Amino acid sequence: MGGLLAFVLSRATGIDAFAILQAGYLFLSLAGMAVVFFFTRRELSADPARGRYLLIFLASLPVGLAGARLIPIIQDAFTAGRLTFGIITRGGLVFYGGALALLLAMRLGCRLCRLSPWPLVDAVCRYAPLGHAFGRLGCFFGGCCFGAVTNGPLGVRFPAGSPAYLQHKADGILPPGAVASLPVHPSQLYEAVGDLALFAILLAVSKRPGGLPPGRAATLYLLGYAVLRFCLEFWRGDAIRGIYYGLATSQYVALAVAAGAVFVLLRTRVRPQNHP
Repeated sequence: MGGLLAFVLSRATGIDAFAILQAGYLFLSLAGMAVVFFFTRRELSADPARGRYLLIFLASLPVGLAGARLIPIIQDAFTAGRLTFGIITRGGLVFYGGALALLLAMRLGCRLCRLSPWPLVDAVCRYAPLGHAFGRLGCFFGGCCFGAVTNGPLGVRFPAGSPAYLQHKADGILPPGAVASLPVHPSQLYEAVGDLALFAILLAVSKRPGGLPPGRAATLYLLGYAVLRFCLEFWRGDAIRGIYYGLATSQYVALAVAAGAVFVLLRTRVRPQNHP
C-alpha cells in the first residue's frame, strides 16, 4: 500500500512518483514549521516582548538547520576517515541535532537580548511535537527514515528511487524486476502518532491549575521525546542513521538528553518553602 497516493498521482499527471513523494515531504515539513510558529505566536500574544521573541525564533532557524547537518557530517567523516568539502555540503538532516541546536540558539538569543528564555522555549517545546508530526508525515511521503523489513499487516512499500528501494537493492534483497521496496514498518507514521500523544500530554499538564514553572514544559518535552525516539529506533531500518554497538546514533543522544532532563526534574522537584 505504500506509495499508493504517489502512484495514483503519477498516473494522473505523468510526474515521477518519487518526485511527488519529495514534494510532499517538503510541503509537510514546512507546514510543521509554520504550525509551531503560529501557535508560539499565539502563546506569546500577551507578552510585551512577543515581537523580539519571534525574531529570535526566526533568527535561530538557520542555526537549527546547521545543527541538523552536524550529526550526518560527523557520521560520514567517521566512516570515510576524513572530513571533506563534499561531506559537509551533501547529505541528510537529523531532527535531534536540529532541535537541540535551535533550543540552544533561542536561549542564547534571549540572553543576549536580556530576556528570559523560558516564555519562548517553553512555547516552542509545547507545540514542537505537533509540528514534528507534520514533519514525520513529510518523511513518509519522501520515503526517508523508513522502517525495518516486516511481514506484518502494517508493512508498506516505497516506489523505485526511494531510499528504502535503493537500500534494499544495494543489499541484494530485492527480487529481479522489483518496482518497489520490500514491505517495511511505517516508522514515520509510528513517530507521528507518538508525537501527537506527546503533544496531548504536554498540553494537558500545561493547562493544570497554576500551570507549569518556567522551563518545565521544555524539560518534559525533551524527556518525553527522548523516550519516544529511543523506543522507535528499534523499528527503523535505514542504515544511514548509523548503528554503533547495537544502538543508533539518535538512541545515544536520547539517553544523554533523558539523563539531563531527569537530573533537572529531580533537582527542581522540591522547591524552597519561601519560593512563591
